[in-house]
Amino acid sequence: MYRLIYTLLLSLLMPLILLRLYWRGRSNPAYRQRIAERFGRVATPATSVQVWIHAVSVGETMAARPLIEKLIAEYGEQAVYVSTTTPTGSDTVRRLFADRVLHGYFPYDLPWLAARYLKRIQPALFISMETEIWPNFWHQCQRNGIPLMLANARLSSRSTRRYRRVCGFISSVLNQATLIACRNAQDKQHFLSLGVQAEKVKVVGDIKLDIQLQQADKEQGKQWRAQWGTNRPVLVAASTHQGEDTMLLDAFATLQKSIPDLLIILVPRHPERFAEVSQLIDNYGYKQQKRSAQQPFAATTEVILGDSMGEMMSWYHSADVVFVGGSLVNTGGHNPLEPLACQVPVVSGPHTFNFATLFAQLQQADAIRIAQNQDELVQQLDELLKNKQLQHEITSKGMQIIQQNKGATERIMQFVIEVIK
Repeated sequence: MYRLIYTLLLSLLMPLILLRLYWRGRSNPAYRQRIAERFGRVATPATSVQVWIHAVSVGETMAARPLIEKLIAEYGEQAVYVSTTTPTGSDTVRRLFADRVLHGYFPYDLPWLAARYLKRIQPALFISMETEIWPNFWHQCQRNGIPLMLANARLSSRSTRRYRRVCGFISSVLNQATLIACRNAQDKQHFLSLGVQAEKVKVVGDIKLDIQLQQADKEQGKQWRAQWGTNRPVLVAASTHQGEDTMLLDAFATLQKSIPDLLIILVPRHPERFAEVSQLIDNYGYKQQKRSAQQPFAATTEVILGDSMGEMMSWYHSADVVFVGGSLVNTGGHNPLEPLACQVPVVSGPHTFNFATLFAQLQQADAIRIAQNQDELVQQLDELLKNKQLQHEITSKGMQIIQQNKGATERIMQFVIEVIK
């Protein structure tokens, strides 16, 4: 009954969903392309698909990268189908894997669209990354005898409270999964509290800890530093959200008083905000360069706008300190492990509920800095930017946590092989 109501509401909302897609296409024309795929109109693969992985956007695709590489090694090229929801996610799939995987946009969650898509792809196993739960698609997987898995499953306390309002419905959906592979015990408890059968929920660890650094990213970071000055202090503000850029530029103005040659690199989370943030930088009167201009960076540049895709790891390798966005505003924060893996210390705001357990572990080990407000942000950044020894101490502790908790990808692979056999 709940699923019927859900389907009816989604059907009624489809005109607004398409209008939103068209609206987003104003700033990113790619949203208006390949729309047929979102309605299940994809070509039947020439090869047999062993695993279909759904990764919403860039972050999920990057997190799934080690797993996808292992799947390709195990089953061969074009035996893995990777779907995304956003054009930036699509671009990331193409950049990382080229034609080694098959790729398409995920369908809208209407039963006839899901059935059409699954009939074309016919995977032996479907894996959804993190908290991508689609009732009709999951139901169609069950109808077609396709095992499904929620990998790197995470569920914050806030999301759990929301799901409890429709606990009967969400419980029936989640119990269709063959396995829910959680990051940690807290996530497991949240799923169990929603009525998921205990035997379906396993703690396998966080796949994001199995980070694979690329030499090309490191070399790119070095090249940039050579352009603006190897010894120049560099702050990268990664994955910033609406409202954070202003706070960071204000903090930059204060930091410049004690660190005159400081360079800040702003990398907004969403490409549609690139123009807005560029205008904001101009309003402050800073000397700005855009990465999209593809010009060498000048030593006199004060602010760089990271308006490109797929280069976040290179930005991390170019930094002395990284601020991880989505945390000064109530968005829930983003993954702090990637900059730590690049041996760069991390500062975050207080809103970290998307990664609550991880941040608590890092704080306990003194492997991260948390700024409760803008004054603390300036203080934390100033201290770190001036103290190379402190930078090294923090990153060493962060690397210890990463090394101690690796292995989630291999544990997930064992399950995949078992199911497909």
